[in-house]
Amino acid sequence: MSNLKVIIGEKIRDQRKIKGLTQKELSQKANVQHTYLGDVERGVRNISIESLEKIMEALSIEPTDLFEYKAIEYKDSSSEFDLIIKDHVELLKTKHIEDVKMINQITKEIFKSIEMKRIK
Repeated sequence: MSNLKVIIGEKIRDQRKIKGLTQKELSQKANVQHTYLGDVERGVRNISIESLEKIMEALSIEPTDLFEYKAIEYKDSSSEFDLIIKDHVELLKTKHIEDVKMINQITKEIFKSIEMKRIK
């Protein structure tokens, strides 16, 4: 079984990066010590439920955001591609699910069209 402290820490770090926050910025928003947050993200320190709630509130996330998603790999968080993806994710989170489904279908059709043009 994987170390739960490490898993939770990694997921907090992923969510922090998705939101574009530094550890210091998140620790200030959550009213927790910067060193504590760093230890939690590295999985070397237990996180209390109270601190977890503060961090989740500061990140504007729900428990499912920590426990039911695929980890995102960050090779270069400052790359243009990553910034565009992050921008789209944040925008889509504010929309109704039916609108997101429609946008997803339109995007797929656009990419199909682009691929067809490349083949010709």
